[in-house]
Amino acid sequence: MTVELPEPASGTPDAPPLPRLRRRADRLDDDVVREVMAMVDSAGLLEKIEEWRAEERRGPGGRPETFPMRAMLVAMVLCPGTDHPVLATAMTDVLFRRISPNMRHELGVPTPPGQLDQRAKLAVYRNVRTRLHALLQLMDPSPTPKNRRLDPGTYAANLERRQSAHTEEEWAERARRLEWFINEIIEMSIRTLSRDVRRQWKGCSAVDATVVPTFARPDRRQKRKRRGEPPQVLTHSADPDADWYVRNPTDTRPDGEPDRAYWGYEASLIVSGSDDPGRPQNFPSLTMAMATLHKPGRNPGRQAVRALASVHDRGHPARLLAGDRAYSSAKPEDFQLPARALGYEPVFDYKVDQLEIQGSYAGMLQIEGAWYCPAIPKVLIEATIDLRSGAIDEATYKARLEERWKYLVLPKAGPDAEGHVRLRCPASNPAPVARCDLKPASVRPGTQGRLRIPVTAAVTAHPPTICTQQSVTVPPEAGAKFAQPLLYGSDEWHAVYATLRSTNEGMNGFLKDGAREALGDPQRRRIRGVAAQSVFVALLLWAANLRKIDRFLVQAAAEAAGTAGPRPRRRRTRSLGEWLPEQPPPSATVTGGPGPDPPTAA
Repeated sequence: MTVELPEPASGTPDAPPLPRLRRRADRLDDDVVREVMAMVDSAGLLEKIEEWRAEERRGPGGRPETFPMRAMLVAMVLCPGTDHPVLATAMTDVLFRRISPNMRHELGVPTPPGQLDQRAKLAVYRNVRTRLHALLQLMDPSPTPKNRRLDPGTYAANLERRQSAHTEEEWAERARRLEWFINEIIEMSIRTLSRDVRRQWKGCSAVDATVVPTFARPDRRQKRKRRGEPPQVLTHSADPDADWYVRNPTDTRPDGEPDRAYWGYEASLIVSGSDDPGRPQNFPSLTMAMATLHKPGRNPGRQAVRALASVHDRGHPARLLAGDRAYSSAKPEDFQLPARALGYEPVFDYKVDQLEIQGSYAGMLQIEGAWYCPAIPKVLIEATIDLRSGAIDEATYKARLEERWKYLVLPKAGPDAEGHVRLRCPASNPAPVARCDLKPASVRPGTQGRLRIPVTAAVTAHPPTICTQQSVTVPPEAGAKFAQPLLYGSDEWHAVYATLRSTNEGMNGFLKDGAREALGDPQRRRIRGVAAQSVFVALLLWAANLRKIDRFLVQAAAEAAGTAGPRPRRRRTRSLGEWLPEQPPPSATVTGGPGPDPPTAA
């Protein structure tokens, strides 16, 4: 079942078809609660939870439930959807105070305790907290002891005991459950868009990781005796699944710990972007998927692929994928090859030591993501290096790129079903675009005025395969680490990369708005463990997506009604135009000589 947004009523063309969940109020309207109930029911979460509970059941079961799991899920979703923190106390407040008696009856929630019955109130809160932890335990992939700061001996004993409670396959199954659950929560927000709007997006995305601080103090460690030597842990953190997130690893405090650092997790997010940077975006920028939270800086490529696999499994399209230099530095088998197998084409920037020649195959040279003729001049190979070092200016760099692209090895056909692609040299038949003495058929009247490839003595003495054959077949793994479909440094590359990367960075800032989701504030997620934090972050992403969808639909409705108006100015600093000198009035302007005397009164 898909939850479609209502269409505007007839006679009211400017009524925006929006979900109204962003109202932070003491009481929640029944239609708001019913909308969330419909989202939860359509996602299939309840059926999966019941299946997992049956798999985990070891005996006849415990006491009867005070309220059904459906009510628990609705409360979890309503908290971030109405700008409230994701806390067990807030969920208790939703179920027993903020929804109407009618909604409590529909959800199977009992009558709340009296205002002065403090003991009953505490019992209700404990019940909600117990139900929440029971849900999270079904998908907790970590055996680490949480919620207490333990010494190493006690920590190791507890870890061993918890680890032995389940087999490796059972722990792996919990990890799969968690990844499915958090991405299904995100998918609930995407389904609120109509099918026609969803189909507008063709799959261009950006991947990035952002820090998620956790509600726990870090490990207490012994002061380092030697630089580079790992310090000994004296007391473990109450959230040992987390670790240090360091913005600048070279900065350290006097005690040896990193400066400008957070104890927390890292969230690898896939954000939808513009399919055509030159046109207005016809699909809102949304978080499409996330990997389970992980320790910062650990295998960013693998984490990204897990999120991309979720996007693929839910039937969304795949096209260009922009990532920063952390992803161009990943191992091809961890990121680039799996991403391409899922249908994505990475768009990268490179570190300074990744420029120039990046590899070779069949004599071809891979230069900044593309294959080139082996006779390409060195000055063209080093164009980007010279620009970054300041040896040449931007205009010279562009001119060198134009010359470099004349040496491109061209595709003879698109990739086959296995990802192999057939390439031909620019001077090969049947349609040469350059002249080369090693390919005599290219030196003919039809190619006069085209590039004359300067064949070196070394190439003439030992011509590589690309020079002796009309074409070569390149396997997927050849040059996979740095390959990208757009020419590095071209206008198209700049437009796509800058647009997609700014979309991702903008989403990170959007999520950390302290007045809304406040992803950077651990006080609003006071629970520990990778499962709990992952679920709560997914709920915040769901709420942020709804906020993005609201803005998008309001803008679309305003444009359709012709009332959109100019885009508001985002900068708070003053414009240079405010310093323009005042112009004298026209009557006082001197144009050459003295004018006629003004008329005198009669």
